[in-house]
Amino acid sequence: MLSAPATLRLRARLRLATASLRRLLSEGAAPHTDADRLQIEAEIADGARISGGYFALLFCSCGIAALGLLQSSAAVVIGAMLISPLMGPIMGMGMGVARLDARAFERAAVALALGAAVSVAASALIVWASPLKDVTPEILARTRPTLLDLVVAILSGFVGAYVLITKRPGVVAGVAIATALMPPLAVVGYGLATGAWNMAGGAFLLFLTNVVAILGAVFAVARRYGFQPAVRGRRRWEEMALVATLLLLSLPLAVSLRDIVVEARETARVRGAIQAVFEAGDQHITDLQVLAGGGGVEQVRAVVVTGRFQAQAEQRVAEALGGGPDVQIEQILTADGLPRADPSGGALANRALATSRPLRTTPEQKLRDMLAGVGVVEAVEVHEAGRLRASVRLNRPASLDDYAALEAAAQRFLPEVSLDLTPPFLDLPVIAFAEGRSTLDPAAERRVALIAWAFRRWNIQGAEVVGSASPGPRGPRPRDLRVAEARAQAVADRLEALGVRDIEIRSETPDVSPRDPSALWFAAVRPLGLPGAADPAANSSPDEVAP
Repeated sequence: MLSAPATLRLRARLRLATASLRRLLSEGAAPHTDADRLQIEAEIADGARISGGYFALLFCSCGIAALGLLQSSAAVVIGAMLISPLMGPIMGMGMGVARLDARAFERAAVALALGAAVSVAASALIVWASPLKDVTPEILARTRPTLLDLVVAILSGFVGAYVLITKRPGVVAGVAIATALMPPLAVVGYGLATGAWNMAGGAFLLFLTNVVAILGAVFAVARRYGFQPAVRGRRRWEEMALVATLLLLSLPLAVSLRDIVVEARETARVRGAIQAVFEAGDQHITDLQVLAGGGGVEQVRAVVVTGRFQAQAEQRVAEALGGGPDVQIEQILTADGLPRADPSGGALANRALATSRPLRTTPEQKLRDMLAGVGVVEAVEVHEAGRLRASVRLNRPASLDDYAALEAAAQRFLPEVSLDLTPPFLDLPVIAFAEGRSTLDPAAERRVALIAWAFRRWNIQGAEVVGSASPGPRGPRPRDLRVAEARAQAVADRLEALGVRDIEIRSETPDVSPRDPSALWFAAVRPLGLPGAADPAANSSPDEVAP
């Protein structure tokens, strides 16, 4: 799913292509004679020809696009689109299909393939040599096709073909901007240079989707204006090869359409689940990213502006979606409901929000105002250098993950101080592992980080880490004991890296395996020096405490 700025850019391109198409269709005139059509066909074939200037423009265009993507500069990326010559070969391919001219189609396809290869190689070389290799929003916006990309490509194909056929070059720049063929190839080069294979594959699929959509639009416009199959001696195998090539090129479009349908359906379902968790009229989703696969929703990333903090929001949304997806929701709090009109969209997450009622002056009073009706501030310590430590308790049952999310939201609400919110003593999450594995996956990393955060807030310096593994049919095997100890060691190493110093390690492997062996694929952390601390392994399962 695209971010809010990327969606706005796509919508602007869509409006540009639609307006250009409407204006041209209302003003244009079709070629009337065969001589006119022959001249237009020759011009399109000339635009699809391989030459030294073609490769020079490609190299420069892709270089500009790569640098613009690395700097996240939309203006630089637009400059690369304006000088890209890739539209010419696609026009030639579309005209070849309309005329059933396999040789013309082949020449244009070779030019496009070579141009794409040169562009990817140039981008990979520039990224490899550049000190800037971070993923930017401009790069992320071009890693997979969306419905807007597809519609923009189709409309741009109509406009581009119409411009060439009716000889109206005044909107060529607008068409170049709308089609955006070069940036996806630059992202492919970025993915190859940095080893981000999934990113490279998604960007290449976006490029192929645009190519097929534009090609189909060019074919439709050419047939509309009288370009019929050429009358010449053709071999049967040439026509079959042309049809086979078109079918092969249509596969990426079919894959994209399937993914787009799934994404649109699942995004609507996720949005409904989030709105159901938060109170009606008291929430605004400023950014929503959904990763969906064949099995449904896999990941959800959302920023929600709300006037009331919702405990266990992530867990409740995950349960509404079937319990499977990894859900992360950032709650941005306002003191008196949502602003009535704020055009900044996702920028709300980057600043403190104005409120409709005046707040009192001190950070402590602002914090109490913010938590009114949600929880209570039990104790406050104001330190020098702008640090505020507060013990808080939410009114509703909440987990450690909820308190960590509350602290993040309150810190955005009070940017003038460094804020530490101390939660009440709660059960610690257990760290789940895959069968026979002792390495921490991203979910386990987040749980360990959450435990380290709680230890810092509780001022606990020591911990006992207990690793567990399921035994074999005849009792614990040596490898089971090694796996249990390795799990404890992996968690201990990570805790130590996060600031927990006094750590004791031990392992537990029962003599008899339970009915579900996966119930023992975890490591538990118990605080040392905390009277009456709860034993998380005794009360929770890995699924129940997953943040």
